[in-house]
Amino acid sequence: MNTKSGAAKKEQFYVRYYVGHKGKFGHEFLEFEFRPDGKLRYANNSNYKNDTLIRKECYVGKAVMEELKRIIDDSEIMN
Repeated sequence: MNTKSGAAKKEQFYVRYYVGHKGKFGHEFLEFEFRPDGKLRYANNSNYKNDTLIRKECYVGKAVMEELKRIIDDSEIMN
């Protein structure tokens, strides 16, 4: 990690996961977004049985963000 003036540069970590398809019930998808400040955004759109779009937001702690980073590192999807 590069440092400036002896202080560690704050790491910016952002993850967005989206999976969806257009099928019998229209455009259906599931989406997660983790922002650097710990904000988690979730969206789920399913028209099955006339369901509506579900959106939720919350903040997660440092331990959750560190575990997410570990999972991504272990998966080697960034290589």
